[in-house]
Amino acid sequence: MAAKDLEEETVPQLVQDLGGELRQLVAAEMELAKAELKRSARRGLRVVVAGAVAALGAGMLLIFGLVTLVEWIPNHTLVAGILGIIGIALLALGAGVVWSNRHLWPFTASKLSLQEDLEWARRLSRRAHR
Repeated sequence: MAAKDLEEETVPQLVQDLGGELRQLVAAEMELAKAELKRSARRGLRVVVAGAVAALGAGMLLIFGLVTLVEWIPNHTLVAGILGIIGIALLALGAGVVWSNRHLWPFTASKLSLQEDLEWARRLSRRAHR
């Protein structure tokens, strides 16, 4: 834009231009959020599938262990205690996996970027109204 064109624009026109550019910026941010959501959904799906396979394997292992312990140890209370300890250990392992994947929330970058854009627009709007 030439300096002459800039001088001729009024404050309402500048604010209207700012609104149009802000809409474009928000649309671009939404596209970014969608891309982040897709990426996070893929990663989350992989975690769910891996968790299901691990749970199935752990269940089969527990059943095998139960049958083996019942055959070796006739005291069923001891077998139940051993399996309870194993179950608690598996729960702790699962909680550790979930905790390590807590960063899967997809909108962290988009949210911060939108907050920065909103603050920038507010400051610019305050300057225009002065």
